Amino acid sequence: MIRIVFPLFLFSIFAMGCSQSRKLAASSDTITVLSYNIHTGNPPTKPKGYVDLDTIAATIRSSGADLVAIQELDSITKRTNGVYQLKVLAEKLKMHYHFESTIPYEGGAYGIGILSKYPLQEISAYTLPQVEGLKSEPRKVLIAKVNIDGKPLLFGCTHVDFTRSVNPVQMKELVTILDSQPALPIIIGGDFNATLDREGMQLMVNQFRNASVANDFTIPVINPKKKIDFIFYKGLTFVQDSVMSSHNYGSDHLPVRAELKFQ
Repeated sequence: MIRIVFPLFLFSIFAMGCSQSRKLAASSDTITVLSYNIHTGNPPTKPKGYVDLDTIAATIRSSGADLVAIQELDSITKRTNGVYQLKVLAEKLKMHYHFESTIPYEGGAYGIGILSKYPLQEISAYTLPQVEGLKSEPRKVLIAKVNIDGKPLLFGCTHVDFTRSVNPVQMKELVTILDSQPALPIIIGGDFNATLDREGMQLMVNQFRNASVANDFTIPVINPKKKIDFIFYKGLTFVQDSVMSSHNYGSDHLPVRAELKFQ
């Protein structure tokens, strides 16, 4: 386990710029969460090698997110000009961060990360299994402990493999990992590469509550046809959620946003 402690840096939150939200209640003590596959900052309408982290940062900022789960991050790779993408985003947004490499790539790494307006007190990364004989990419789940105004919770990020025979195996292990965590409220966002009717996702639904209940698809960004990006939680109360459908330039996935509060 890797442990990182940062100086306390708190922000008030203000949520804006989202559309098509489903709202149950409102509270001033809500935790705003975003899950966003950023496609290495390469807008799908632009050629490979073109990177626009300013747009990604603007989308995150407009969400008002306190906690962000980010997938498809590059770290000092040749294809994205040697930039430590999560560090750049953290500096633009004045947030704490942790990058977790899943695949060595072009002199750097490709992986997942967390941004947080609150210090990341403890960080753990777990490898998700691959299936012998089946081609798939290495995947992980990243979990950090965050203390929000004296109330601790666990926040996670993952990017599950899309291979149909590998996805449920990784989802089963993901549920096992999450169930083994300390008895704290927990939130996990990610690109699960599966719709809710798939076998592995049903395991998540049986163990955790789905905070991505809005019936809006997340991919592709123009005329989206399915939803594979979700936020799940346990030990918290649902407030509202949305798919940020107007933010359809920066990535090939639409970001998903949720508000939760302590019980």
